Amino acid sequence: MLTGNKKKYKLFVIILISIVVAVLTWAAPLKSVEYWFSDLLFVRQQNPDNRIKIIGIDEKSLQEMGPFQEWTRQQSADLLKVFDTEYRPAVVAFDINYFGERDEKGDLAFAECSKNLQNVITASHVNFSTKLQLDDNGERSINNVYIEQIETPYEELMKVTKNGFTNVIQDDDNYVRRSVYKVFYDNKENYNFAYEIYKMYKELKNEEIFEPETDENGVYGFDYTTQQGIYEIYSYSDILNGKCDLKAFKDSIVFVGAYSSGMMDQYLAPISKGTVMNGVEVQANHLNALLDERTFVEISSLLNALATALIVGVFLFLILNLKIPYGVVFGVIFVLFSIGTSIVLYRAGIYWRCWNAVFFVILITLFKIIYGYFQERINQIRILDMFRKYIAPQVVDELAKNKNFHIELGGITKDVAVLFIDIRGFSSMSEIMPPEKVIEVLNKYFDLVTNAIFNNEGMLDKFIGDAVMAVYNAPLDIDDYEKKAIKTGLEIVKALKKLNKELKEENGTEIACGIGIHCGKAVVGNIGCAYRMDYTVIGDTVNIAERLEGIAKGGVINISQELYDRVKDEFSAKPKGACMLKGKRKEVMVYEMEAASDESENC
Repeated sequence: MLTGNKKKYKLFVIILISIVVAVLTWAAPLKSVEYWFSDLLFVRQQNPDNRIKIIGIDEKSLQEMGPFQEWTRQQSADLLKVFDTEYRPAVVAFDINYFGERDEKGDLAFAECSKNLQNVITASHVNFSTKLQLDDNGERSINNVYIEQIETPYEELMKVTKNGFTNVIQDDDNYVRRSVYKVFYDNKENYNFAYEIYKMYKELKNEEIFEPETDENGVYGFDYTTQQGIYEIYSYSDILNGKCDLKAFKDSIVFVGAYSSGMMDQYLAPISKGTVMNGVEVQANHLNALLDERTFVEISSLLNALATALIVGVFLFLILNLKIPYGVVFGVIFVLFSIGTSIVLYRAGIYWRCWNAVFFVILITLFKIIYGYFQERINQIRILDMFRKYIAPQVVDELAKNKNFHIELGGITKDVAVLFIDIRGFSSMSEIMPPEKVIEVLNKYFDLVTNAIFNNEGMLDKFIGDAVMAVYNAPLDIDDYEKKAIKTGLEIVKALKKLNKELKEENGTEIACGIGIHCGKAVVGNIGCAYRMDYTVIGDTVNIAERLEGIAKGGVINISQELYDRVKDEFSAKPKGACMLKGKRKEVMVYEMEAASDESENC
């Protein structure tokens, strides 16, 4: 039942977080960051198409020919006359507005030259507005892309040129990445400027025309080729003054447009972060992408939200119960998967901003690391608190410093000293004393025993009824552990004498305890199963210590030959003789600590 509840809770958490991720992705509060990250993945400098040339109305041209606002259409006619040779370009595209008539002579001259070349494309501009309209069912709706008007070149020029609208779409970060493919106005299809140029060029070459995929709004994106200043750029005045070799323009696509900051035709482009790009170069990059068929369709906000939520949901499902290292590995895998998928889709013409998926996977991974760290710290504190009930505080502090110490099943063999102590005549005492008094006496007894063990850096292994087992040199190594085990026994005997005076005055009773201490090899570690472990010491060393305690009279400390040999230079003991201990085939030499008792008694 508990497992089922945990699964339901896990599923609930995954669904809840996935919904939150979907909503945040759909709302796109950090859309500019999404575009920045996508540009980092997708935008790469490439070699520009050498068929594309740019004639810029630059500062030099303005200085030699005067301010642009004072130009007539005669300057444009003069440019076309220069190209009316055997080296004429395939297409000449003016990224300049020729709206309305100016001077009749210049207007007619430009129109006449355009008619002679028959390959001129001019710019138009779509005026979008918002309009309340009724659908076929009589339902009201707001059309945010209602075409109020298309501004086109003056009539004479319109008759002899193709034209395309130069409107650009600026994303939320003000960068230009997309364009409207075409609009319908006056029962006529009007294509964007770059696509109109592309179409004319392909038709002249009798090549198949590529039609980009668009979204439901008729919008597509294009991949930038190069930064500002990389295409072949010529000064307008140099062309008119005959300073350029016209052979370079044969069968090329020529853009004519503003190349001066004062003409206010500049945009932010993802390939030139931090700097603006002249509008004519944006159009050149747009055409370059069409020639290479490098366009894309951005997936809808809803699909983006669902895809991101799915990735995050699957990631959560896989790592929720994993350990931190595995969670980090899965986090890296999912980040690389999201980025890789986004790149593959982009190359296939689908623009997916994977930032949200990457961000939330990283965020969840970091949360797992931080949460896991604090959980580990809490577990360590809990384990150390548990050990403080068994081990001297100074030993616990040492455990906390030992980064390689782990609680797990299994153990190691090491040399230890083991002490057993047991009350003599406890059953008889329990019969004549009220239970609450027995508990009170036991608590005082256990208190003095525990203090003596901890004072000598021992580990309180367990309480066995009224008996106590203590271990020295485990779990960590301590110096002179054999001597500290002896000191513990002596302190207990001394403290019991004081306690017995108090008990005799209060209850008329006394406690007599036997103590046995032995040292040697034993297995130290966790015994049990994954659900319940007991940190303890097992082996013949433990058995001998218990048997020595079993034959010790009240107030007597029995030690083994092995222990006596190790401590005889510091402690005095008298032999009790060879004794047959329970479970042993051979007799064991037993010594009694002289400071522990005033009487000697053989086994």
